[in-house]
Amino acid sequence: MPYIIYISVISALLLVFGLWVASEIKKCKSSKEELQAGIDRQDGQITELQKTNALKQDELNGIVEAYDSAAKDLKASIHYAERIQRAVIPQASEFKSLFPDCFIYFSPRDIVSGDFYTCASSPEYRIAIVADCTGHGVPGGFLSMLGMSALKDLLSKQKISKNFNPGDILNSLRQFVLTSLSEESEDDAATVSDGMDISLCAFNNDFTQIRYAAANHTIYVCRGGEIIKLKGNRMPIGRHPKQDVPFETFTFDLMKGDTVYLCSDGIQDQFGSADDIKFTTKRLAAMLLEHSQEPLQQQKASISTIVDDWKKGRDQFDDQTLIGIRI
Repeated sequence: MPYIIYISVISALLLVFGLWVASEIKKCKSSKEELQAGIDRQDGQITELQKTNALKQDELNGIVEAYDSAAKDLKASIHYAERIQRAVIPQASEFKSLFPDCFIYFSPRDIVSGDFYTCASSPEYRIAIVADCTGHGVPGGFLSMLGMSALKDLLSKQKISKNFNPGDILNSLRQFVLTSLSEESEDDAATVSDGMDISLCAFNNDFTQIRYAAANHTIYVCRGGEIIKLKGNRMPIGRHPKQDVPFETFTFDLMKGDTVYLCSDGIQDQFGSADDIKFTTKRLAAMLLEHSQEPLQQQKASISTIVDDWKKGRDQFDDQTLIGIRI
């Protein structure tokens, strides 16, 4: 009897254990199914995310392509503007036809330049002009084209005769700039106050004298072992507290062997050296004097090397123009 009871108890326990195992297996199967369903949902979400990401990537690629296309079109337009500007600025051969022994160092900061130079002539005078418009790049380029066009018109209207007055040209140019750009208005906070600095030198045809006017520019003359600074008026061509003050015309007697330099402020304002400082007018004058006895084209090469070494590792700060004319 006890044996039968023992067997019955064992059987009951096995039955209970079997039922428990079956229950646990069922639970595991259910958990597995739930887990698989969760994985399937996540896979679906990942697939949707991948599709969304692909769409966003395609959209981004389209934006990048549109940007690249616009940038190429803009750059092509600016390069075309450079061609137009270069066509208006005199060729070196044209300049040298008036000033046989000269060099032109012209280094725009960007594709188009806010600096420009030009020349003109008459039976009495040979004229050299260097101008530095406000800004550089496209804004400076617009102003430079405006300035060159105005100067060409003014020089054609005012006869370059024996009594030619460079100061009058600068006065007329200033009036043109003031009336061409935005007028000052109480209702307009965007009044344009841009303009240009300029040197205008009229050499008589035997190169014994220059008549000149300058707006915020200094003209340098190297003679023997010294440098002479010819200064004009400390005011620009444009809106300024002194805009009603007339520009003056000055004269300076030249000697054979003199070298006359017209320049913008691009070189003197260039940052460089280990101390990250400006080149300054002092270094500019010293450089011109040191190399003034070299042949003109050698001077240009020497100056180019000095400026490049000075700014090495730094961006060019502004447009740079320097013209040397040997008498």
